[in-house]
Amino acid sequence: MRQACEHCGLPFSREPGFYLGSIYINYGATVLLTGGLYAVLVLLAGCSSETALAICLGVAVAFPVLFFRHARSFLLALDASVNSHQADAAAGDADGPSPPTRQLDALTSDDARAGCLMGIVLVLIILFGLGMAAATLVFMGPAADREPGAEAVDLR
Repeated sequence: MRQACEHCGLPFSREPGFYLGSIYINYGATVLLTGGLYAVLVLLAGCSSETALAICLGVAVAFPVLFFRHARSFLLALDASVNSHQADAAAGDADGPSPPTRQLDALTSDDARAGCLMGIVLVLIILFGLGMAAATLVFMGPAADREPGAEAVDLR
């Protein structure tokens, strides 16, 4: 990995463990891709479940390897977006010492932006989970297994 961006000079080296966050980005992208691919293969293309699972397994193994660098880049872009005020405060250090108040304000602003961003991501994850649960109930529920006109069996 290069030390800094050739165009803007942004350093790529961060504290130890920083790039572990890219694992979650890579995992989320893989889950969305394979889940969507499975739905398309089964519902639209008419593939059997076994065939669709085999294709999705291959994609789930290959995609994270191919997407690895992009996930890291996305994490860097997200960090630069959330921590933009810190970069501005650090730029003030080049002209002379920046007041501690300016640096503290930058951190407070960044914490608020990061909190809002994490809240939005959490809501999207919850909505995705509820959507997947609803799809499972619709396609795999007890009514899907019965023949039309057949009576439900009470197992109590």
